[in-house]
Amino acid sequence: MNDIRPLKDVVEISGRFPVFLVIVLILAALVIAAFIYFKKKKVEEKPALSPRPAEEIARNALSALKESKLIEKGLIKEYYIRLSDIIRTYIENRYRIFAMDRTTWELFQEMKSKRIERLRLEKINDFLEDCDMVKFAKYTPDQKEIEEIYKKAEEIIDILAPKITL
Repeated sequence: MNDIRPLKDVVEISGRFPVFLVIVLILAALVIAAFIYFKKKKVEEKPALSPRPAEEIARNALSALKESKLIEKGLIKEYYIRLSDIIRTYIENRYRIFAMDRTTWELFQEMKSKRIERLRLEKINDFLEDCDMVKFAKYTPDQKEIEEIYKKAEEIIDILAPKITL
């Protein structure tokens, strides 16, 4: 019975509960939470509006791509990467959707949630999937397909451009 000891008496703690310390800790936690919230919100902001219309920027980029003569140099994959990036940048500027860091499927879902017309969505999705075949699946298109994909890019810009009515 030597291993069991009797209970000790209750010890009285002298002094007051540090209310001021608790208030300071709560305020510090709130400041940290606000900092994290606003830092995260700042990262999630949509791309800034460009001073020029998105259509003009995209058409200029398409012209520059054509003038770069990547196809003649045999850089077909690079051509498709740039073409895809031009359309993705256009979508970002036009609809304020992050398009560059998303897969084609994720972008399609996001655009669907923005209630973009189904015909337009399908044209964009088909275009991006064609580009993905060359970019990722090592598919080598013939000259006719290369010309068609460029026309599809121009068509996408035309169908997505806002119609100006006077």
